[in-house]
Amino acid sequence: MLLNSVVLVLQETLEAALLISMLLVISYQQLSRTSWLPVGLLVGVIFSLYYASQMAVVSEWFDYVGQEVVNAMLQILIVMLIVVCSWALFKSRRLITQGDPLKRNHFTDIFTFSATGAVALAITREGPEVFLYLNGFLQTSEHFQPVMIGSSIGFGIGVSIGILFFYSLLSLPDGWRLKVPVFFLALFAGNMLSQAVLQLTQADWISSARALWDSSGWLPENSIAGQLLYALVGYEATPSSFQIIAYAIGVTLVVGSAITANRIAKNV
Repeated sequence: MLLNSVVLVLQETLEAALLISMLLVISYQQLSRTSWLPVGLLVGVIFSLYYASQMAVVSEWFDYVGQEVVNAMLQILIVMLIVVCSWALFKSRRLITQGDPLKRNHFTDIFTFSATGAVALAITREGPEVFLYLNGFLQTSEHFQPVMIGSSIGFGIGVSIGILFFYSLLSLPDGWRLKVPVFFLALFAGNMLSQAVLQLTQADWISSARALWDSSGWLPENSIAGQLLYALVGYEATPSSFQIIAYAIGVTLVVGSAITANRIAKNV
């Protein structure tokens, strides 16, 4: 039970921790405003608790595929908010050089709102499974202690990886401190869209497609390295063609929004 708890909580913690790290590095360096983080965490915990309490009802939606559909919608919304974050960031950054503080503050507010929403939705997406898992053992004294110890270890590992990732990005040379986090945000968005396609495929909303390759023999998804790559860049051992297309769309949207915002602001 201890090992199962470590793996489950680590899986659910890692994606949110990495997303927070990337947004925090960008916010810390470019905008000097991190008020979105505690708000996003609080809203996310509240929403995830409510989502967990309504899971039985949600699961019956859309002919009993409600959980898959809602999770997919949450992931698509996260991608949209990440795209807005990227766009607002580069608009704000360009306005710094143009000496227009009022317009810059406007786009800073947009980034703050979008980052808050992205973090809140990420926790809403990941949290309910943890809460439901832990709730199942609250009434069982036999397994309660190992489950809580394992969950604490898994949560601690996930948060530690997020902190390590944050300081690694923060220690990059000046020319890379913005580009690398945005690049990872683009990969994260691709991962979210790929997962959304997988959820909708499981719900039979998207036709299933044959896997393009199988790399589980040399890097299983359930390994520590596999879990880290899955959370960071969307590693999938057996991806379908639809997932690859969705991944490419997610990356293109984030990178394209950054380039477009930078060019428009430059020409104004």
